[in-house]
Amino acid sequence: MVEETAWDRMQRLGVRATGNIDLLTVALTREAADLEAGEVVAQTIVRRLGAARIADMSLGDLQQFAGLEGYEAARVLAAMELGRKLAGQGNVKSEEITSPEAAYAVFADLADETQENFCVAFLDAKAKLLTRKVIHKGTLTMSVVGPREVFREAVRENAAMIVLAHNHPSGDPTPSPEDGRVTQKLVSVGEALDIPVIDHIVVGHDGRFVSLRDKGMM
Repeated sequence: MVEETAWDRMQRLGVRATGNIDLLTVALTREAADLEAGEVVAQTIVRRLGAARIADMSLGDLQQFAGLEGYEAARVLAAMELGRKLAGQGNVKSEEITSPEAAYAVFADLADETQENFCVAFLDAKAKLLTRKVIHKGTLTMSVVGPREVFREAVRENAAMIVLAHNHPSGDPTPSPEDGRVTQKLVSVGEALDIPVIDHIVVGHDGRFVSLRDKGMM
């Protein structure tokens, strides 16, 4: 069986649901035949700089880690800057988050994080995305992910409903018992505040994810 490349995964998942490493691999690679080498470079960049610093890469970083310089390096940085400037102006904010697949697309980039990130997507009354925020970095437990932090932000954003998400750095999106306990606690508080939790997405690697609603865990 031929192993999937970054380009294959982008075609299968769509660009919005493609992880940072795969996006960077495609951006750095001129020919499809070079994707394997490009992925090694992309992984090195994310490991050395961290996913959060990819957007701040310099020409020097691209020369050091990818061997790119001159026009090729400028082309990659121009594409990234265009994406940053247009963030929030595309269709993603007008789409209704009414399925696990649509919810996963909002959080797909978490697959590249080496540390567990607990995030919340805040939606309006039509289930359209208002914004997404990181609430906690680190192991997910009820002691560190409290309803106060989650729903304070929900009220601040005037959200009508929310979607929870976190990643498993191991790559296996199978929910843990603690994932279920945290979810149930937040669901109960959401019901009391009339800000329902409509799903909790666990993000793994290679496009894998689990919806706790689909699993009957909420």
